[in-house]
Amino acid sequence: MGGGVSAVGAPRPVPSVTVADLLRRSYEQFAPRTAVVQDGGAVTYGELGARALRVAAALRAHGLVHGDRVVLLTSNRAEFFEVEHAAFLGGFVRLALSPRLHPKEVAHILRDAGARALFVDPEWAGRIDDVLAGCPDVVLAVGFGEPPPDTPIQQSYGDLLAGSPDPEPVPWPVEPEDIAALLYTSGTTGLPKGAALSHRNWVAMMRNCLVEMPPVDESDLLLHVAPLSHFSGYTASPCFARGAGNLVLPRFDPRETLRALRTHPVTILPMVPTMINMVTAAAEDEGGEIHTSLRAVIYGGAAIAPDRLRRATRVFGDVFLQFYGLSETPMPLTSLSRAAHVFDPAEPVPERLASAGRVNPFVELRLVGDDGADVRPGEVGEIVVRGDTIMRGYWNKPDETAHMIEADGWAATGDLGRTDAEGYLYVVDRKKDMIVTGGYNVYPTEVENAIATLPGVAEVAVVGAPDERFGECIVAVVAPRAGHTVTDRDVVGVCTDQLADYKKPRRVLFVDELPKTGSGKIQRKRIREPLWAAETRRVGG
Repeated sequence: MGGGVSAVGAPRPVPSVTVADLLRRSYEQFAPRTAVVQDGGAVTYGELGARALRVAAALRAHGLVHGDRVVLLTSNRAEFFEVEHAAFLGGFVRLALSPRLHPKEVAHILRDAGARALFVDPEWAGRIDDVLAGCPDVVLAVGFGEPPPDTPIQQSYGDLLAGSPDPEPVPWPVEPEDIAALLYTSGTTGLPKGAALSHRNWVAMMRNCLVEMPPVDESDLLLHVAPLSHFSGYTASPCFARGAGNLVLPRFDPRETLRALRTHPVTILPMVPTMINMVTAAAEDEGGEIHTSLRAVIYGGAAIAPDRLRRATRVFGDVFLQFYGLSETPMPLTSLSRAAHVFDPAEPVPERLASAGRVNPFVELRLVGDDGADVRPGEVGEIVVRGDTIMRGYWNKPDETAHMIEADGWAATGDLGRTDAEGYLYVVDRKKDMIVTGGYNVYPTEVENAIATLPGVAEVAVVGAPDERFGECIVAVVAPRAGHTVTDRDVVGVCTDQLADYKKPRRVLFVDELPKTGSGKIQRKRIREPLWAAETRRVGG
């Protein structure tokens, strides 16, 4: 496994192929077809494979060996796929991060993962010094674009490719149980932790996606406006296996998204609900319905409120498909199919549209009570799952791995849900108190830890509240120390200094004391309840 992970769970039968095997097959089968398009430039499958192999050779030339972690800290760009594929092909480990992270967060992840190579956007050039100062394992820092003088970025991506030795066969085998990717997700301690997915896990995720998506082939074109480091990137992998093209926009803009849909034969569009809402509003401003070649708008990260889904359907048509999953248990554990999204606009919105859909054919799913026994349909229990996509474990955290994954392979998601008579799963709350804002996952503890560094704060609790634009917004409830004054500006400012911008509170409330249980634990549920009192539906997972 390349070290760093203690595997928990019974072996599970999956085809003995790797992501590298599937990519090589695509490079050969679809060699002349367009793989990636950005800014008018196009790369074929054959060219993508050749460039990825050159990147892998360059990484080996700089001393990287089997299992070393390769980090992508970049916004959407065509080169993302070249480096990602190089990691898969070369037996390295893919680690993609949002460029919106705070430098302190990036530094922690690089140290925790023992990262060896880093590929960064030009915007990060001026901030990378402090990050790399505490990350001695990084032997290669590459910039997309010409690196400015006096930075630790050693060379540009173009120079790396130009100076790469001729690709040779990978000198070590890439096996299905090798770690293919680390997906970092915040932990209950507030520090990010890496969910380690093997090649077997990643291939199973690709298979499970293809089962739920409309048939994908080389005539399809994906539009990537959601981050490639997250949802959109995961959706791309199965489509590469089927020869689809990928149109990349560097950043999300509702009107640019509409322009791309009108000028390119886009058939598949992965987005988070926040983006769907914004593109819908932009389309309505321009006259409403748009005529495109779209066959599937795939969304995840949160549910869409029924009235907003009704509006989006008027704009896009009956093309929506929802995936539910976690970093540790990748999507789709369940899916709400395109057919399930279809309803008569003259009738009330069906209840199933508040669900996360039905379980994937290759996933086992149960709802269990506090005693570990299965609950009855309609009753709320913790969602536990078993299947080929369940992570190998948390990187360097065997105790936390064992806490999440039982010896028989069942993994506790930390989400609470119920099922109805038709088998639809409703995610009703988050046992781990995670907040999903604009498609990004935020754990309250990491925000609370930042706010608690203010000397005037006695207690703090962070919860999610309903937000029309982002699904949920972050609310900090602060009890100041006696004789101290704490302002909204203080609270937001300390978060700005330590956290990514999407983790900053959008509202700050001040109270004399936080509600607690008899044992002294803060009762988040009591804090959340009045914020959600006007809502008829919880935001889903």
